[in-house]
Amino acid sequence: MARIYRWGIIGAGNIAGAFAQGLSVLPNAECYAIASRDEEKAASFAQKHGCKKYYASYAEMLEDPKVDIVYVATPNNLHYTHTMMALEAGKHVLCEKPFAITCEQAMAMMRTSRENNLFLMEALWSRFLPSVIETKRLLDSGEIGNPLLLQAEFGIHPSYDPNSRLFDPKLGGGSIPDIGIYPIFLALYLLGEPISLDIESVPAPTGVDMTTTIVMKHKEGRMSVLTSSFAFDLESDAKITGDAGRLRLARMFHIPTKLMLRRNMDEAEVEIPLNLEGNGYNYEAQEVMRCISEGKIESDQWSHQNTLRLLSIVEQAAKGAFLNL
Repeated sequence: MARIYRWGIIGAGNIAGAFAQGLSVLPNAECYAIASRDEEKAASFAQKHGCKKYYASYAEMLEDPKVDIVYVATPNNLHYTHTMMALEAGKHVLCEKPFAITCEQAMAMMRTSRENNLFLMEALWSRFLPSVIETKRLLDSGEIGNPLLLQAEFGIHPSYDPNSRLFDPKLGGGSIPDIGIYPIFLALYLLGEPISLDIESVPAPTGVDMTTTIVMKHKEGRMSVLTSSFAFDLESDAKITGDAGRLRLARMFHIPTKLMLRRNMDEAEVEIPLNLEGNGYNYEAQEVMRCISEGKIESDQWSHQNTLRLLSIVEQAAKGAFLNL
């Protein structure tokens, strides 16, 4: 029989709940334990998602020898601390995006995983979604000719609260690390590293970026225009236009969504069939368990180097917002 991997989750917020739901469709995964500083919240989470254990202490959960893999789902500013705690406790780790606040933190996390021979990956779940993988396959097969322009946006309009995780710089706030990371990821995955980039930000009163647009130039005359914002709602789709057609990842492009193809601009869009399972979080979890079963400490589909390339742009954009304040 295939090994059953027991997952422990640090943080009992909404994304932790979605991840636990994703685990429920995987026959080789068990949502075994949840840790939250709020014991009542941990108990409620455990009951809802069928966890065998719940803890009011992160350290106590990490001492549990039955926990094989830890999913870090705490606020952005705590990813480094909690990932390091888990690695030092001998646990494999899937850490929610953004992986860290700085590349310096990320490299320390990666170094610790290597020193302890433990798997570590950023939870960039979109990388493993069938819609995104099929988009890449269609581009590489020349379905729309030479892909020349990527336009990707993500905009929501939350109420402004300077103390919330979205706007407080101490909590790693800003539109780029929270939602802008998805358009940036898509550009890097589909078109490769930029040969140049320009970042323009409008800051929130706290100094984090409220709205940011990034223009990247890629090889072979390709360009990506990427926008994220907390100031207004956007369609939050992604379009890749080539010299022989267009692909469109429908709203919201970063989650399991429709993939539309237009072979030339005179034809109607047609929907590309996709075989979707679960809520989408199951795909990244399955990749983690596959890699661990093969003795790997990083994924070749979303490597440590991929994370550093992405985070370097996120970090640049975050600093740029403060400079424009």
